[in-house]
Amino acid sequence: MARKPARKKTPARRAPAKGSVRHELLLALGWLAFGAVALPILIYLSGITLLGRYDGANLGRTYGTVLLGLGTPSPASWTVVVGPYLMILLLRALRWGWSIGSSRKA
Repeated sequence: MARKPARKKTPARRAPAKGSVRHELLLALGWLAFGAVALPILIYLSGITLLGRYDGANLGRTYGTVLLGLGTPSPASWTVVVGPYLMILLLRALRWGWSIGSSRKA
């Protein structure tokens, strides 16, 4: 029985390695997009659910307030957009600190 010739491996697209600059940029981009796209929707829905509807409130105005606030020094808008990524950075720093602390006890 004849051996089959070895197949060439085609380069597969892999996720960027953890810790790489590309991985960090993709992570930042994803969380910033979440903050710019999904959070205004969640803010609007929670507002109408908890506080009820009021005149002039709509999803377009919520987006406009958040995204136009990025052009002005609006801390609220910047917090909405950048907040999710900053939370991820905080959680990663806490996990790193926890691992440093637990390795010293061992």
